[in-house]
Amino acid sequence: MNDHDQKIVTNTLPTQETTAGKTDSQELLSKLRSSRELFEKLGDEWVQEQKFLGDLESRLISARFHLAVLGQFKRGKSTLLNALLGEKLLPSAVVPLTSIPTFLSWGQKHLIKIFFTDGSVKEQATESHDELSAFLERYVTESNNANNHLGVERVEVAHPSPLLQKGVILIDTPGIGSTLQHNTEATLNFLPQCDGALFLISADPPITQVEIEFLREVHSRVAQTILILNKVDYLSNDDQQSALTFFKKVLNEQLGLNGEEPVFCVSAKRGLKARLEGDDTLWVDSGMSQLEDRLTRFFTEEKSQALNIAVAQKAAGILNDGLLRLRLKRRSLILPLEDLEERLNIFNQTLEETEKQRIMARDLLKGDRRRVQETLESESANIRKETRDRLSGLTEEVVTTTSDIGLMEGKIQALLTEVVPGLFNDAQTRLSNMVDHQVEKALNTQQEKVSSLTETIKRTAAKLFEIPYTSRERTPALEISHQPYWVDSNWNITTSPIPRGLLERFMPRGVALRRLKNLWQEDVEAIVLRNTESLRWAKLRSVNDIFQRFTKDLDDQLEKLAGATKEVIQTAHNHRLRHSDSTETLLTTLDQFDNQIIILQKSFDDISQRELVNF
Repeated sequence: MNDHDQKIVTNTLPTQETTAGKTDSQELLSKLRSSRELFEKLGDEWVQEQKFLGDLESRLISARFHLAVLGQFKRGKSTLLNALLGEKLLPSAVVPLTSIPTFLSWGQKHLIKIFFTDGSVKEQATESHDELSAFLERYVTESNNANNHLGVERVEVAHPSPLLQKGVILIDTPGIGSTLQHNTEATLNFLPQCDGALFLISADPPITQVEIEFLREVHSRVAQTILILNKVDYLSNDDQQSALTFFKKVLNEQLGLNGEEPVFCVSAKRGLKARLEGDDTLWVDSGMSQLEDRLTRFFTEEKSQALNIAVAQKAAGILNDGLLRLRLKRRSLILPLEDLEERLNIFNQTLEETEKQRIMARDLLKGDRRRVQETLESESANIRKETRDRLSGLTEEVVTTTSDIGLMEGKIQALLTEVVPGLFNDAQTRLSNMVDHQVEKALNTQQEKVSSLTETIKRTAAKLFEIPYTSRERTPALEISHQPYWVDSNWNITTSPIPRGLLERFMPRGVALRRLKNLWQEDVEAIVLRNTESLRWAKLRSVNDIFQRFTKDLDDQLEKLAGATKEVIQTAHNHRLRHSDSTETLLTTLDQFDNQIIILQKSFDDISQRELVNF
C-alpha cells in the first residue's frame, strides 16, 4: 500500500461539529475546517482542495469592510470619528485637511504609520493621546502640510476600538466640499472601492447646494450610504424635527429618495464627552449608540451574509470536484487492469488536446493585453491633446486680456492651480473607466474559455470512467479582499522657475505678447506631459500586473486540475499493481469519505441558499 492509501486507511474520519448557537460565519468557518481536514486525511492527491478550502477560510477570517467617512468642512466629521474611537485622536483643524486619506483599523495598541510617496515610512507608537494627535496633525492638515509638500501618500492608524475590532475600517477622506475642489474629485474617484459611505451634515447651516450635488455623486458611486444629521444638541426638539423634515424633503426632491432611508440624529460632541467620561447614558442620549449599532449590524452581519453565501457556493463547488476525483479513484480500483490502462490512455489524449487549447488561450490573452495597452496609449494621447488645447486657450486668454504684463505670471499660475487638478482628475476617471472596462471584458472572455476547458476535463473523465457527474453552475466571483487605493491628486502645476514678464516689460507690447505666449506654451506642454505620463505609467503598471496574475491563475487552474485528476487514476493503477490484497479495505474507506463529502456539500448548499436579512 502506498503512502497516500496508508494515510486514508489509518486515519479516522472527521466528526461533524454541532452548529447550535453559532453565527452563520462561525458555522461556515467550522464547515470549511472540517472539509479541509477531511481532504488532508484523504492525502496529498487532494492537496488542491486543501489549498482552495484554506484560502476560503483565510478570506472569511480576514474580511474587512471599508467605510468612507464624508463631511463638508466644519460639519463635525473629526469629532464624530473621535467619538466612535472613544478619544481625541484626529485633529479638528481650523483649515481643510490636505489630500491625504487616513485609514483607521483595529490594533491591540496605538500605532500611526505615515507612508510617503518615495516609499519611506515613519511610525509613531505611544499611548499618549496628545503625542499621537500632534504627530498626526503634522502630516494631515493643510496648515502643517500645505499642498502636501511633505509627500505623504496615506496614513494608517491602528487603534483598539471595539467597533474597529468588529471588522470595520473607517477612512477619513479629506477636503470634501472644501475650497480644495481637487480633493473632492479625488474622493469621488476613490468611493467605488469602498463598501459604504457615511455622509455627515449638520443643521447649522442647513445642507448646501454643494453638499446636495456631492451627495448625488456619492449615491451614484457607492453601494450603501448612511446619512447623519450632526450637532442636534444645539437644537430644541421642535427645531430638530424641523431640520430633519427639511433634510428629508431635500433628499426626496433633489435625489429622489422617498424617506425610507434612515437619518441618524446625533451630537458627536456629546458622544465624545460620553466616551471620555465613561457615561453610557449620555452615549445613548447623544444618538451615537444607535449609529454604532447600525454600523455594527451592517458591516459585521448584513455584509458578512453576502460574503458567507459566496464562500459557501465556492466551497460546495470545491467539494464537488473533490468528490469526482474520489470516485474516479474508486472506479479505477475495480476496473480490470487492461480496461483501466486503455481508458487512462484515452484520458491522456484528452489532456494533450486540452494543453493545446490552454496554449491558444494564453496566446489570445497576450493579444488582449496588447490591445488594452494600445487603447491606453491612444487615450493618453487624446488626453494630452485635449488638456493641452484647454490650458493653451486659457493661458492665451489671460495673456491677451491682461494689460499689465507684470501681473500675467500671477494670474496664469492661479489659473493653473485652479484648473489643472480638475482636468486631470476627470482624465484619470475617464482613462481608468475605459481601460478597466476593456480589461474586464477581455478577462471575463478568457475565464469563460478556461472554465469550459476545465469542465471538459471533468466531464470527459466522468464519462470515460462511467461516473455520475453533475456540473455546478459557475459561482459568482468572490470579491477580493483589499484595501482601497487612494490616487494622489496633487497634480503637477509647476511652471518654469524663470519668472515670466521681466524682460518683456521693456519690449513693444506686440513683441512681448508673442514671446510670452510661446513661453507659456512651453510651460503648458511640460505640465501636460508630466501629468499625462504619470497617469499613463500608473495605469500601464496596473494593467500589466493584472494580466500577469490572471495568466498565472488560469495556467494554475488547468494544470492543477489536469494533474490532480490524472494522479488519482494513476495512483489507483499503481495500487492495483503493488497492493491488490488491500484494495477492499481502501474501497470501504473511500466510500466513507464519499458520504462525508456529500454531507458537507449539502451543508454548504444550505448556507448558500439562505436569504439575506435586511437590517
